[in-house]
Amino acid sequence: MKLNRRDLVWIVPSGIAATFFGWFGWRAIKIQFLKTGAESQPNWKRGERVKVGAVADFEEPWSFRYFDYQLPRGKLPAVVLRLPQPVPGGISVGDRHFAGWSRICTHQGCTIDYVRNLEAGAILYNYRAEHPFFGCRCHFGAFDPLQAGKAVFGPPRYPLPRLLLEEENGVLYAAGYETPLRPIESYNPVKAVGGKPV
Repeated sequence: MKLNRRDLVWIVPSGIAATFFGWFGWRAIKIQFLKTGAESQPNWKRGERVKVGAVADFEEPWSFRYFDYQLPRGKLPAVVLRLPQPVPGGISVGDRHFAGWSRICTHQGCTIDYVRNLEAGAILYNYRAEHPFFGCRCHFGAFDPLQAGKAVFGPPRYPLPRLLLEEENGVLYAAGYETPLRPIESYNPVKAVGGKPV
């Protein structure tokens, strides 16, 4: 079979279109169905003990506090949330349940926000939830605190890393973090020449 120019006018664009739609379909499946859930038993790495606040400051479920957790490389934006039920990796103090997370999105490293207003969340993040969630403004990812920070919408595939919480004399402390601390510990920059880590 001999190909002429007229055949190529149809074959080349059809091949490009098929490649694009194949890639688009794989990406949609990967984003929607291949998300990784949070481990029931986190792998903790102990670190500096940082005071978050008094247990009494979290008066009702869904109360939260932003803070910075000190890492050897700098400060990690973090959040502690009082939840209506216990979650894996969290802590219970009496009938109050708490969990803490990194506020760095596991997709591209943007800072996530705690979204309490569900109508605003539906408009801003294109994700309709039944309870407050964490949302990433960069690519509209959503993470569910009741599923231990699992990515439930958008391009992120991995859950938010959790923080190790401890309570002492009515005060909450962050005393470590879950490893790997995505995306921070996932990066492996290499030099263009020689292939050695920077």
